Amino acid sequence: MKKLSVVLAVVLVLSLFTGCQENKDTPDKGNVTNGGDVSGDTSNNENSKEAVEVTILGTIKSEIGEAFEEAVATYNQSQKQFKITIIPMDGQNPFEKMTALYASGHAPTIMVMGQEMAEFKDRLLDLSETEFTKLAFPGTQANATMDGKILGMPFTVEGFGLLYNKKVLNEAVGGTFDPAEIQTRTDLKELLDQIEALDGTKAVHLSPMDWSLGAHVTNILFSTQAKKADFMNGLKAGSINLMDNEIYHGWLDTFDLLMEYNIHEASPLSGDYDGGTIDLANGKVGLWFMGNWAYAPLHELNPESEFGIMPYPISDNPEDYGNTHISVGVPMYMVVDKERSSQQEQEGAVDFLTWLVTSSEGQDYFVNQMNFIPTFNGFETMPKDYMSKEILRYTEEGRTLEWMNMKYPADGWPAMGASMQKYLNGVIDQEALAEEFEAYWEKQ
Repeated sequence: MKKLSVVLAVVLVLSLFTGCQENKDTPDKGNVTNGGDVSGDTSNNENSKEAVEVTILGTIKSEIGEAFEEAVATYNQSQKQFKITIIPMDGQNPFEKMTALYASGHAPTIMVMGQEMAEFKDRLLDLSETEFTKLAFPGTQANATMDGKILGMPFTVEGFGLLYNKKVLNEAVGGTFDPAEIQTRTDLKELLDQIEALDGTKAVHLSPMDWSLGAHVTNILFSTQAKKADFMNGLKAGSINLMDNEIYHGWLDTFDLLMEYNIHEASPLSGDYDGGTIDLANGKVGLWFMGNWAYAPLHELNPESEFGIMPYPISDNPEDYGNTHISVGVPMYMVVDKERSSQQEQEGAVDFLTWLVTSSEGQDYFVNQMNFIPTFNGFETMPKDYMSKEILRYTEEGRTLEWMNMKYPADGWPAMGASMQKYLNGVIDQEALAEEFEAYWEKQ
């Protein structure tokens, strides 16, 4: 485990997404941001007659909702100082929900944020002195560090690319499938043809959700550029013409290939996340562009199968950067509100987060129930599933792409996701998609 911790630390340094609390007219926040004790010491609450309610927005990720709710229940039963209450998302995306709650004066104490953090940074508690911050692997807090303050707890390491059903691909290639043999778009096409040759099996499920298309598929476009930051800044400055960018065309040519073999080719917007989970788990398709957050429901549907992850090649040159890489990074951070929450609520939030990643019960939920890859030293339990091991293998080999989507504006993935949905549905072509992307970025 020590070796694993060091490897993850090094790679991430190099490669780096039920009720409301009452509105407080006079929140006690004056002594929390600078010099306030949020290290997890809750001794001043020991004599409280009633538990302090601490609200959290959502269950982190829908795939682990039940396990997270069980973890919350276990925490609530383990002590009487604080009570965690979950606020439902009600179908909204996180940015919309958090914006609405702040506007109404009902901000939750704990929230999950990615690129939204930049928009809310002045409302978030400095977590620099907490126990979990000191245990976090180096580099995992880079995207949560703003103005010299660490504003978020890195929750896990995730990878995304083309998920595969190992049994289906073994049958397709007539032996043991080796993802290392898929190094070009032509290699991928040959594999898709082999899958299609199986009786009753389609090659791929391509999900149309805006978060998948706008945050994850587009990440490959940004993360494979020779100078990633310059590319993003150039789009903002209006100096990048995507139609002149070779990687843009290669990235979309691969997407076109997946569209051609999509199980929902005739109605590409009719697919959904649950359908992708079912199709891959049951072997109805061999591939699904998604991330390892889908492992838990896949395993639940088909515990006898193994599911792996492989790259999304962008060219026919096996030496091109990205063709043998998967996107790996910290997808989300747990943050604590300092604007509307009292000091006791903030202390309760830190206590819960500390419990989740340091206690034996919390670690069991974290790894064995929620299937997360830890980003902290001191974990006694590590993932044992095949997909997590593959992500760690790519990480150890240095074949990872940065999560550039963490640097998008808060509305970046919804905006680009909407354009990608048009492209997927055949409403616009590569040139029109380039124009929509460029128009969005020039407004930033």
